[in-house]
Amino acid sequence: MEKVRSCRQCGTCCRAGGPALHVEDMPLLKEGVLQLNDLCTFRAGELVRDTSDGLIVPLPAEIVKIAPSSGARPDDWACRFLTGDNRCFIHGSKPAECQALFCEDPSALLSMQDHERLDRLGILQGLDAPAWLAESVESHESRCSYARLAELAENMDSDGEARRAFLETVEYDRQFRGLVAEKGRVRPEMLDFLFGRPLLKTIIMFGIDARRNADGSTTLVQMATMPHSGGRS
Repeated sequence: MEKVRSCRQCGTCCRAGGPALHVEDMPLLKEGVLQLNDLCTFRAGELVRDTSDGLIVPLPAEIVKIAPSSGARPDDWACRFLTGDNRCFIHGSKPAECQALFCEDPSALLSMQDHERLDRLGILQGLDAPAWLAESVESHESRCSYARLAELAENMDSDGEARRAFLETVEYDRQFRGLVAEKGRVRPEMLDFLFGRPLLKTIIMFGIDARRNADGSTTLVQMATMPHSGGRS
């Protein structure tokens, strides 16, 4: 007799991180089940933990995921819709990956990894968002891509200009976010969707820490060991 799939509602899967969104999830955004401030973007080149083998790998293309709760600890990636009694707040309208997920047999979920994932521009276009938002995403990506940062980081020890350019990129990211929030009247909670996680938090993937000084400037510090990423693909 075929075993019936039955979730034990232990919350373990949901605490590992929210789902990535796919094209079939676009109606959830159009209907308001999901808001842009519920999302965060992992940009191409960012280090994440591959769900298929657990290895830390750079993303070949961006993914948009449901973000952790606002104010969650840096190591807490639990889906923001997981309730205290291990239930899903949007269970009746859960995204495609959540529908496919079954912890005892993850094959259906793994088969979706490269299947028509949504990206930022696709979401903004699908929501008929103002054109300047998509233009801001593209402008930020052209200046702050992880491919560019990786090239600069590789040469920082021997090239002072590369180190200056790396620091300028981190500062540009910080200031650009503030400008969009202030001038564009974008809620701060939307910035991680529009521009990915702040570089001040993510450049540890290059073994570099960025520390804010009392005068508002930033100092780059080489780290002794490489940290592990908490995000999952």
